[in-house]
Amino acid sequence: MRVPRTMSKPVTGADGGAEWTTPEVAEFMGISRQAINRRVHSRKLIGYLERGVTRFPRWQFDMANRSVHPEVEELLAALDADIPLADTARWATLRVAGMDATPAELLLIPACKDTALDLARRYRPGDDGDGAGAASAVQSSEGVYNWLPTTVRDGAVDPRNAILRAAAELFARRGPAKVSLREVAAAADVPYSLIYRFYRTKENLLVSVMTLFVNYGGERITGMEGPYEALDLSFAADSGQFGRMLTWAIFDGAKPERLFGDGIEAFGYRKHIEDLWDDPRPPGVRHDFDPRLLASLIALVSLGWDFYGPYLTTLAGLGDRDDDDLRDEVIDLLKVLMYAARPRD
Repeated sequence: MRVPRTMSKPVTGADGGAEWTTPEVAEFMGISRQAINRRVHSRKLIGYLERGVTRFPRWQFDMANRSVHPEVEELLAALDADIPLADTARWATLRVAGMDATPAELLLIPACKDTALDLARRYRPGDDGDGAGAASAVQSSEGVYNWLPTTVRDGAVDPRNAILRAAAELFARRGPAKVSLREVAAAADVPYSLIYRFYRTKENLLVSVMTLFVNYGGERITGMEGPYEALDLSFAADSGQFGRMLTWAIFDGAKPERLFGDGIEAFGYRKHIEDLWDDPRPPGVRHDFDPRLLASLIALVSLGWDFYGPYLTTLAGLGDRDDDDLRDEVIDLLKVLMYAARPRD
C-alpha cells in the first residue's frame, strides 16, 4: 500500500501528536482537496487550520482501507457542534484520568467506543487540562465502561479486561441469569473460546466481575484524602452499577460465601474510619437536617438489612459475628445517627 511520505516524518500538531496536511490526505485517500474540505465541513473528518496549514490527526485514518474510520463521524456527532475542531483534535489525544488510553484510542476499540462517545458528549473546551474534564465524565457516566479501569496495550484492550468490562455492563443492565457467555463475547469483541478458557462458567465470570468492583472500588476509596471525601466519591463512583448487579445476583440465588469468597474483602472505608477515630475531625456539613430525610434513610437501612446484610457483612469480613448481635449494633448506630442529627442551638 502506498502511503504519504509523512508517515515516516509526520507533522507535529499543537497537541504534539502526528498529523497530516491536505496534500498527504489527498494522496492517501485518492480524493481532491475540495472533497476533503466537504468532509471537514460536513463533520466527517477532523481537520483544522493552524498557522496557514490545515492539519488532520493521523489516528483517524484507516490505513488498511485507505479511508477515515467510520467511528470518527460518530465522535463528531456526539461532540457539541460549536466546539472548534482544533479543540477536538487536542482533546482526543489527551490521556483520560483513570484510564491508560486517550479518547481516540478508546473510540477505535469496539468494547470501549461507548466510553469515548460519552466523554465526547460531556466535553467542553477548557475542562480538559490533564484529562480532568474526561475524568469527571468517567465518574458521572451511567455506563460501567466509564469507571472501571481500562488496560490498553498497542491499541487493543487486554482481552480479560474487555471481557470483565463487557460482562459488568451486561450483568448490571439485565442481570446475570439473562446474559449468555456468547453475548459477553460479542460485546467484548473477543472469541467465545477465550471466555471459556479464562472463566469456564458464568458463575466464575460473575465472581471475577464482583472482585474487580470490590478491589478497584476499595483502591479508589482508600486513595481519597479522608473519610468524608471518600463518602462523597462513593455516591458517584459507579452510578449504582454495583448495587444493581448485587441485587440481580441475590435474586438469581448467588450465595454470599461464593460471591465474595476466596479472601475478597471491602477495605476502603474501614481504614478511613479507623484513622478518623484515632484522630477525630468534624465534617464540614450543614447543621439543619430534614427529619423526613433522616426517616427515609433509617427506613432504607431497616428494610434492606435482611436482604443485603448477609452479603455486605460477608464482604466486610464479619463472618465471625452473630447475626442478632450485628442487627443490634446496626440499630444502635441508627440511634446514634438520629441523635447526632438533632437541631443545635
